[in-house]
Amino acid sequence: MKDINIVIEICGSAGEGTISAGEILSRFMSGQGFEIMSFDSYPAEIRGFGKCVAHTRISSNPIYSPGKLADVLISLNDGHSISQLSALKRTGILIYDNAPSKPHGEDKSVLGWADPETVTYGIPLTMLANRAAGSSRGRNMVALGVVAALFYMDGQGFTQSIQERYAKKKQIVIDSNVNSFLEGFNWTQKHIEKTDAFSFDGVTMPQTREKLIINGNQLVARAALDANLKFYAGYPITPATKIMEILSRELPKHGGSLLQTEDEIAAIGAVVGAGFGGIRAMTATSGPGFALMTEFTGLSVMAEVPAVIVNSMRGGPSTGIPTKTEQSDFNAAVLGGTGDCPRIVLAPTDIFSCYQSTVLGLYLAEKYQTLVVILLDFFLSNSIRNIDTPPKPSPAFLDANIAPTKAELEDYQRYRVTPSGISPRAIPGTPGGIFFSTGLEHDEYGRPNYSDKGHLKMSQKRFSKHASVLEEAPAPIISDFNGDMADIGVISWGSSAGAAHEAVIFAKKEGINAVSFSSVMLSPFPEKALISFAEKCKTILVPELNYGGQFANFAVNILKRPVERLNYITGRPMASEDILEKMREM
Repeated sequence: MKDINIVIEICGSAGEGTISAGEILSRFMSGQGFEIMSFDSYPAEIRGFGKCVAHTRISSNPIYSPGKLADVLISLNDGHSISQLSALKRTGILIYDNAPSKPHGEDKSVLGWADPETVTYGIPLTMLANRAAGSSRGRNMVALGVVAALFYMDGQGFTQSIQERYAKKKQIVIDSNVNSFLEGFNWTQKHIEKTDAFSFDGVTMPQTREKLIINGNQLVARAALDANLKFYAGYPITPATKIMEILSRELPKHGGSLLQTEDEIAAIGAVVGAGFGGIRAMTATSGPGFALMTEFTGLSVMAEVPAVIVNSMRGGPSTGIPTKTEQSDFNAAVLGGTGDCPRIVLAPTDIFSCYQSTVLGLYLAEKYQTLVVILLDFFLSNSIRNIDTPPKPSPAFLDANIAPTKAELEDYQRYRVTPSGISPRAIPGTPGGIFFSTGLEHDEYGRPNYSDKGHLKMSQKRFSKHASVLEEAPAPIISDFNGDMADIGVISWGSSAGAAHEAVIFAKKEGINAVSFSSVMLSPFPEKALISFAEKCKTILVPELNYGGQFANFAVNILKRPVERLNYITGRPMASEDILEKMREM
């Protein structure tokens, strides 16, 4: 079977339908059986007029990263597209409007900035949109028609996909978009002589069951509902707001409630309060909000109250870059806070594991009576994949509280020391289950105790409970070794893991003996597994999206050996191409 792997970018200004066009393209190609991964970038302002880019990778094979450079750039706005040319392959394809409504000023045409080796197709996008619907607003649909004709996609199927996208709109809106698409499709077939090699003609994908087309935020919300979430408190913040928006609609349907608070401090306070009352509760935020929650995260650990925080990282520090991706909250999530404050930290490595990590996080928080942080980032929150529907969690994950027995309630010790570190937890209102709960250090009954022996005893209890979590942690993902030793071992975490895995696949095809390691569980970390992996690697590479190598420093402390580092803070997701290039150098 003929294979295809192509990255298509649509670049325009906010309000020109750039993101909508990318969504329609992704949904249509998924319906055709292809693997898709799309990732959009847009201005931080709520109602801005800045640059928007819809980035979509389409492949007949599995996809692990969005791809660094585009094969095709569709320009809906010359000014913005000029700056986007650096993300187009030198021999890529540029589709541009050769008959704009107004002549371009000097050096303002994207064609004038294109590389001489770039394949260019001039299309009268504005003229065709006006002809189709009497307005230039349909240029994005005209551009999709051009793409469909140029690369031999199913025009009729594409038309149906557009109709489905706008099915809830008035008929005039549906007709306008369909007509604009067909105008671009028919004009291209008649007037354009194809000179590039990309074609979907002859690429037949096997028929598979319908897939979910979904992003990380949507999966987190879906998982929370499936995992018996009953209370959510939050304050809007990019890029986590979508989780709250979805739950505001859906949580009441599942017998739960949502509270929009005045700030992030109130949000985590409400979550800890609900957790104390025996209710499964969570919040979602980003770096600035997570920083405000620090005092209450310590309370969750000290008072042994379940609480779940989803932290979708963005460019930092402070309010930073709201609509760019970064992995710079590792230290804050794993090590941040006052005192010895062990907490569970999960970092999904792809869209599918956003669902699994949320289910697991709510379960672990309840069972181990502690704080759980789920580390997403802007890329995972907003990138779209087509995946199989995740299976619903087993009943064991829906009610994990270890309640005291009748005998234990006769002299109830809320913080009784046990071999696992988990004390039986009475929900307020349980007959005989009265106890003290405070942020102060305490004895087994919860009464304040400031003695050195008491503090040591309770600290050991909290850390032993934390270590017990590893027994239920998902196993690290380790690629197969080719022999006893590998030349390069790539250790990654979070959203960079997919790019690292893909880079290792490409490296092996080039004869580089490489392997990869990633773990969803960051705290407690599977140190023994990492040490065992590293012992079979001559050199170690750690790629991550932060400037200081936060995870690399963490890994060095475990391995007691130096590692090679690959650090980017471009605001874009990690690219497998960059990791592969670094491996070639090594």
